[in-house]
Amino acid sequence: MATGPDTIKRIANLASLAIEEHELEGFAKDLDMIIGYMEQLSQLDTGDVKPMEHVLPLQNVLREDLALNTDRREELIQCAPEAEDGCYVVPSVVESI
Repeated sequence: MATGPDTIKRIANLASLAIEEHELEGFAKDLDMIIGYMEQLSQLDTGDVKPMEHVLPLQNVLREDLALNTDRREELIQCAPEAEDGCYVVPSVVESI
């Protein structure tokens, strides 16, 4: 399949790319090569290949998300400049009408 200059102009327009007239033939050849390579890849039998998320064998290296020190309310309230009924008291930032 040969890609013509009109197709390259349309693709460039859709991608908001500025391509000079003298570049059209080169881009058409490059696009034909890419499409040809994709056609070769589509002929491969990948039925027995497991899908992968990453090209490297990475695993989650993060620690398990565990809730620790969950009952520290009283300790944390003591750090507040002002508290009432187990809650922080903060200045009002909304003006009442």
